[in-house]
Amino acid sequence: MRNLVTGGMGFLGALLTRKLLANGEKVVIFDVRQDFPVFAADLKGKVEVKRGDISNWVDVMEAVRRYDIDSIFHCASLLTAASEADLSNAFRVNVVGLMNLLEVSRIMGVKSLVAISSGATYGARKPPFDINDATRQEPDNMYGTTKVCCELLGKEYQRRHGVNYRSLRLPMVVGPGRELSYYFGDWSGVIELPAQGKPYKVRINTDIPCGYLYAKDAVKALLAFRDAPESRLRQRVYNVGGFVATLDEVIAEVKRQIPGAQITFERDTSAEMRAYNQGNSYRFDITAATEDFGYRPDYLLKEMVADFIAEVRKQKG
Repeated sequence: MRNLVTGGMGFLGALLTRKLLANGEKVVIFDVRQDFPVFAADLKGKVEVKRGDISNWVDVMEAVRRYDIDSIFHCASLLTAASEADLSNAFRVNVVGLMNLLEVSRIMGVKSLVAISSGATYGARKPPFDINDATRQEPDNMYGTTKVCCELLGKEYQRRHGVNYRSLRLPMVVGPGRELSYYFGDWSGVIELPAQGKPYKVRINTDIPCGYLYAKDAVKALLAFRDAPESRLRQRVYNVGGFVATLDEVIAEVKRQIPGAQITFERDTSAEMRAYNQGNSYRFDITAATEDFGYRPDYLLKEMVADFIAEVRKQKG
C-alpha cells in the first residue's frame, strides 16, 4: 500500500506512520509544517514528505498524483480551540480540506479514504453519557459542527461516486506527544511529565469521568477499519473507544507505577473549564465496530499508564 497520511507530523499521524512503516507499507506525509517536531523526529529520512495546505486543491491533487497513492488516512484538522477562535479558518481546513480529498479520491480512483471524526459531534458541552452509533448528533461548537459536515460529505461521495470513505469517531485520545493545552492537557500531561521525572500541576476537575482512547488503540482501529471487507460494514462511520475513568483514578494508577510522582493541584473551577470537562464525559458503545471489523481495545487504564510510561522513557533514553 502507498499511503498518504495528512497531518502526519502530528501526534496521532506520526504514530500511525510508524505503524504503517513497521507493517512494510509505504508512507507519504502531507503536512503544512516545515520541520518534524521532537516526538516525530525519528521519521525524518524514513518517509517522503509533501508539504502543503489541505485546503489547497492543487497541493492535494499533486500529492496523490505524484506518489500514486492507494490509501489516505486523514488526520489533519483544526481542533476545538483553534476552530472556536476562527470559524472561517476551521471551515476552510476541516471541511474544504476533506472535500478536496474526496474529490481527488473520486478522480484518481484512490482505494480508501479513512478520516478521523470526533465525539464532539454529540455535543461538546454536555453530551449524553452513553452514546451509540444511532445517538442524535447535536454539536455545539465549530469543531463538532465541521466534523458532522465532513461525515455527511463523505457519505454523499460514497453514495454518488462510490468513493470508499470511512470514518471513525474518537473520544479523548491520549499518548506521548499529545499537545498539553490548557483545557485538555491534563489527560496526557499527568502521565507524560511524571514519566519524564518532572512535576505536573493539574487544573481540571478530577472527579468527572472521561472517555479515554489510548493512541495505540486508535491506530489499531484505523488500520482494522481500512482493511475490513466492504461486505462486513453496515455503515460508513463508527464510534470507537477505550475505557472511562476519572482523572483521580488515573492519578492513583500513575502514583502506583511511579512512586514519588510529583502531582499537585491548582484547580480551575470556572464554568468554562467544567464545561470542557463534561464535554469528554461519555462512554462509547463500540458493539458495531467490534462486530463489523473486530475492534477491541488492548489498553485499559492499567495497561495504558504502563505503556505510556514505557514509551516516554524510551524516547527520553
